[in-house]
Amino acid sequence: MTSVITIKGGHHVSGDIHVSGSKNAGLALMAASLLASGQSTLEGIPPLSDIGNMGRICQSLGANITRTSDSLQIDTTNLGGRDVPDRLTRSLRASILTLGPLIARFGFAKLCLPGGCLIGTRPIEEHLKGLEKMGARLSVTEGSVEAYAPLGLHGATIQMQTPSVTGTMNLMMAACLASGVTYIYNPAREPEVTDLANCLISMGAVIQGVGADPITIVGCDKPLLPYQYKVMEDRIEAGTFLILGAMAGNPLAVHNCTSKYQTALIEKLRAIGARVDIKENSIIVHKAICPIAVDIQTGPYPAYPTDLQPQFMALLSIAEGKSRITETVFEERFNQSAGLIAMGANICVDGEDAVISGVRGLSGRMVAATDLRAGASLVIAAIAAKGVTVISGTQHIDRGYYGLQSKLEKIGVSVKRSHSFDERPGKIEPRIAVSALCLKA
Repeated sequence: MTSVITIKGGHHVSGDIHVSGSKNAGLALMAASLLASGQSTLEGIPPLSDIGNMGRICQSLGANITRTSDSLQIDTTNLGGRDVPDRLTRSLRASILTLGPLIARFGFAKLCLPGGCLIGTRPIEEHLKGLEKMGARLSVTEGSVEAYAPLGLHGATIQMQTPSVTGTMNLMMAACLASGVTYIYNPAREPEVTDLANCLISMGAVIQGVGADPITIVGCDKPLLPYQYKVMEDRIEAGTFLILGAMAGNPLAVHNCTSKYQTALIEKLRAIGARVDIKENSIIVHKAICPIAVDIQTGPYPAYPTDLQPQFMALLSIAEGKSRITETVFEERFNQSAGLIAMGANICVDGEDAVISGVRGLSGRMVAATDLRAGASLVIAAIAAKGVTVISGTQHIDRGYYGLQSKLEKIGVSVKRSHSFDERPGKIEPRIAVSALCLKA
């Protein structure tokens, strides 16, 4: 028995919607607690399934975790484990973030290669090459990695070939307990990296150059101090709601939303014809009355974020003219196109490019969310579409959007969640896995 979301679309949304704390930053901050001995408190973190999975990983290592309404207490006083159970790492790609803290603090770590959304290959070479530079000996098999540094890690100069977000986070955390100074060149500059660095600094780490190139970390020879820290807003959740506002806002006010994190998105929303008003800690979006086609290309921050590409495709599907999306970050990140095509979109996918020829409107259908952001794309498409849309694969959506149903109901969306007993192939359509797709309804 699985869960489905049913949305009756074709209506405007209006009012206020509030953004939760960042899942991606929160996962890194939970891993950072492993660098300390004592109780850390992480505030503003939503009880998402990915957060729960990271909590179980920390517990398997000996941490004690308790949750209050919107915070986590992570007590690492009795931390002793170094071997993360396979069943836990396979459920969460961010489990790789425990590798750096564990080897830095204990000199050994073993974990299964991580799971999560199946989007391209998402390699971890940047993590492993950097740790080797810092003195770790690695044994990598087809399904797991073991890291050894019995004498501890040492500072190093690390040149990242690609600015991996989790790679930068992992190496930055490991460097905090390495002897000497570590320089990370070509690091990721995403706000979540900055949020992690600010937390590490509050724990006693010495870090300079975050958001620039290189990042410099001066290591120390003892565990860091526990933290009390409030996680940043979830800028991807915020961006999802901003795109929804451009599709159906009358208007929609998105709160706990910092405009500087949304610069690339706001530029495209205005180009497509939406009105965007920026306030101190909120952004108000009015629907684009006659949306016009624009092109986007994803890239590392501050470029347009890959995690908002699927949602923007939903908006482009009803824009007048022909748009092109070029996806440069992840392979195979157009999974949402199959569901959008079923709803009436005209989309041609070939490799890293998708060409969208706008249609007059979308129609409700039965569709399947194949990953987190593809699921979000289908949700906002369903809200703008005429008729009823039934979305399966809701477990993917639950990984990144806390309280989504109640938030949508408050802005006027007719949405309900129910159980489905029949999700056999062919009952939910379409499920397309090909390298080149060029179809229209």
